[in-house]
Amino acid sequence: MTVKKKIIVTVFIIIFISLSFNLLMACFYVLPELETLELDEGGKDLERAVMAINRELEHLSLFCYDWAEWDDSYRFVKDNNQEFVESNLGENTFLHNRLALLFFIDRNGRMVWGRCYSEELEEFILIGEFADQKWPSSHPLLQHRHNDSFIKGYLKTVEGPMMLVARPIVPSDGAGEIRGTLVMGRLLCDKCVEMMRERTQVDMEVWTIDCDTLPPDACQAKDNLTHQNDTFFVRDKDWLYGYTYFDDINHKPTLLVRTKAWRTIYKRAKEGVLVDMTSSLLAAIVAAFLLSYLLHLLISRPLARFAGALAEIGSSGEMKQLRVKSSGDEIGHLQREFNRMIQRLHEDAEKRRLIESDLRISRASLSAVLDAAPDGILALNERGIIKTVNLAASKMFGYESGALKSRSILTLSAPDQRPLLQEEMVKLRADPDTSVFTLGIEATGIRQDGTNLLVHFKVGSVDIEGGIRFICIVRDITGLQEIHEKLMRTKHLASVGEMGASIAHEIRNPLAGISGAVQALIDMSSAEQADYQILKEVSRLTDRIEDTVVQMLEYAKDWLPEPKQCPVVALIKETVAGYSRQTDLGNTVIKVEGSEEIRALIDPELISQVLVNLMANAIDSCTDRHGELLWQVEKSLREVYITLQDNGSGIDDEVLESIFKPFFTTKESGNGLGLAICQKIIEKHNGTITLESRVGVGTKVTIMLPKSKFLKT
Repeated sequence: MTVKKKIIVTVFIIIFISLSFNLLMACFYVLPELETLELDEGGKDLERAVMAINRELEHLSLFCYDWAEWDDSYRFVKDNNQEFVESNLGENTFLHNRLALLFFIDRNGRMVWGRCYSEELEEFILIGEFADQKWPSSHPLLQHRHNDSFIKGYLKTVEGPMMLVARPIVPSDGAGEIRGTLVMGRLLCDKCVEMMRERTQVDMEVWTIDCDTLPPDACQAKDNLTHQNDTFFVRDKDWLYGYTYFDDINHKPTLLVRTKAWRTIYKRAKEGVLVDMTSSLLAAIVAAFLLSYLLHLLISRPLARFAGALAEIGSSGEMKQLRVKSSGDEIGHLQREFNRMIQRLHEDAEKRRLIESDLRISRASLSAVLDAAPDGILALNERGIIKTVNLAASKMFGYESGALKSRSILTLSAPDQRPLLQEEMVKLRADPDTSVFTLGIEATGIRQDGTNLLVHFKVGSVDIEGGIRFICIVRDITGLQEIHEKLMRTKHLASVGEMGASIAHEIRNPLAGISGAVQALIDMSSAEQADYQILKEVSRLTDRIEDTVVQMLEYAKDWLPEPKQCPVVALIKETVAGYSRQTDLGNTVIKVEGSEEIRALIDPELISQVLVNLMANAIDSCTDRHGELLWQVEKSLREVYITLQDNGSGIDDEVLESIFKPFFTTKESGNGLGLAICQKIIEKHNGTITLESRVGVGTKVTIMLPKSKFLKT
């Protein structure tokens, strides 16, 4: 293809790409953004409609509050005097306050007085849902536990959707006993909805959710509304419809609310995009032809002549100077420079051949030395960009050979440590002696797959051709760190074991004598004697010391699990059943969730001991409330996760930091070894145990166990 054709094709390709880009931007950015803006406006309309309905319910609640804390209402519930009825419970009360329902219910659920009113008919009516003279104590509108409580919501009735508010009837000072419940209702009729339309300037509709006259788009919205997704939008050519729903007093969906708005913005924008694309296309075609002609005159024709001269050299196979008519422009200058280049090429060809041979040998030798090194070696420029990397470094961080080039050395460290390392790089450039890199620094590295490793960085600076370069030596010390931590822990356990053995030798024998002597004195005494309770307290304390010694020896024991494939959910259920038979759970409820098919390689007796300890702690935290404990079992590709969630009192952050430390406890009768033993057993299974808690909300314990592979340590 000639240069002329290439120029024409290139111009048209550029214009095509430009127009395509504009079209894509319009289709995938401008119009979607306008649709998003349209949805945002629809969401605001829907929010205003919801607020209007809730505001109407709140006004009714305030009106009910005035009546419920009225001394006359308080007396009326007791004496049911007709004077109060004639003065306050006439038709005008319902009409002026747009009430559809007003009931006085005493504490036993008996209706003291109650009427329903139809504003449309302007007469008292009977509503089937409120026809009973006595309400059951479980009725949701009667559940008042204190004087300031209130219950409000919605209910579908034969007359249509109704807003309901219930408040306890108490004296005006709010300090007396509750004599009953005042219930007020207001129908969400067409007139009420029209008033809310005028206030909000939003076109809105309200139906009961099972209404037979719902339009098709409303039926579609009803099927898509859930508690997790409580709004739904439907578009057609001209309108945007927004839907949401309200639950009734029984927490079941009852009201469907719809708002609608014109799609003016989107329609006009779409027309504008079409006009813009048409005009741009016409202008681009004209510009393409003009630009192609100019480029032909100025570039392609002179280059064609120059190419003809080069073709002569190509056909002869000799590097010789060009013989074309020179011009004063860049093409003529290119000819002259080409001739000089031919002359220099002949001179440099032999030198280049010798230098390339030496360079290949040097590079091969250097690459072999670097790849043979056991530690990672990286060459960096002054900005910390990796220029050379050996095989050990690539393997250490999980990259393919050469993939680390042109990356910053900071990408190999954890994100939270990068600002500190960046400061050290600045110090290293300014004065290598002041940076910790010179002596070496430990940091958390990050592999390509996102996993962490502990590494040791040491950096030295060199001056190459007037520029600063750095040589970084990286060593993986993860294994050394783990060995060090295990060694320190082993020493600690050995100390605890020696201390436990010493305590068992020095304390248990005398303690057994004391306990036996005290028990003998108790047997010789009677409950009426003054010293009897003192002896019982001494016996209890000696038992507590004995339990602490036993727990200490348990903690110091070198646990050796005997693993076998075990169904985890079945083990938890069996442990919960056994614990429930031996312990009074009170108001606490324990649930177990998870697949019965999940199995793990564990010692069931040791894991059961951990489960019992965790349940005991969770039940203790739920002493002052209705406790709920939830065991959940889940699995991943390699691990099994066991979680215990309670709704207890929770744990402070300061206490949470030390919760697994031996002898740390917040209980008066505890010894602080229960959770420490649990942690030790789980670690012997090559697992982990973590704890999350919020004060007043509850605590969540998570145990991670290997699903199949088990290594004894």
